[in-house]
Amino acid sequence: MALRMLQIQIPSTLLQRVRVSAVEEARELVTFLLENYIQELERKQLRQAYEAYYTNRTPPEVAEEAELMADFADADAEIDHTVAI
Repeated sequence: MALRMLQIQIPSTLLQRVRVSAVEEARELVTFLLENYIQELERKQLRQAYEAYYTNRTPPEVAEEAELMADFADADAEIDHTVAI
């Protein structure tokens, strides 16, 4: 992901409403909000990519995955039993 410079002007009334009195606090607030927004965009894109992948799988791919899941289920059961002891 490329980093870009972003300049935002925030009205003082908004800063007063969120009780931000210093420029540095305002920067931290904006950075926090933008990071959360970017993370949500990334999660949404990942969800869409997974949905597209699972929607477009062929029957042989689905069968292969089911077989792998069955193989791992046995191993998972063994690990669960070992941990429970």
